[in-house]
Amino acid sequence: MINFQRFVAWLFPDRRSEREKAREREFIRAANSLKTLSVTDQGGMSIDPVELRDQIVTSREQLKHLVHKPEAPSRSFRAAGGAQVEPSMSPTVEAPVSAMDCIDVVAWRRLPSGAVVRYVCLHSTSTGRYSVATANLFSGALESLPTWVYGNTNRQIANALQLGDLQWYAAVSEAMDAWDAEL
Repeated sequence: MINFQRFVAWLFPDRRSEREKAREREFIRAANSLKTLSVTDQGGMSIDPVELRDQIVTSREQLKHLVHKPEAPSRSFRAAGGAQVEPSMSPTVEAPVSAMDCIDVVAWRRLPSGAVVRYVCLHSTSTGRYSVATANLFSGALESLPTWVYGNTNRQIANALQLGDLQWYAAVSEAMDAWDAEL
């Protein structure tokens, strides 16, 4: 049997990298270290879920230094420029919001006429406030949005950030209502 295995290994050598082989050996060692792991004669495996959960919790604790919190970007991240979104003087605004601290939120609203409005809002991760960057009205029976909508939206958001005339509100619905009121 050993000679046959050597012959097969000679015919079909393992061409994986040493790193890949080491990871496989490490996985096999980790699986063999589980106390309640059992293998049936048909190849099925079972393990005690409590042991698996404990192992996962222990691993998370050991590796939590690798996870970056959302409010603390990694040191290697550099802003493209000193872009600041300077909102107009409004009672709804408390502090200027940095353009690099925003994520986009898409909200939809159906109008009584049956048309649909798609709002692309910016959510400031530092202040928790919302501002509508752009909105699109869809008034037909559209099963899916055309691809040009997404490219145009990115350009509109960039323009809104450059112009800096965004007004910030505590909730998405307030920002959407204020956008509608300006029309």
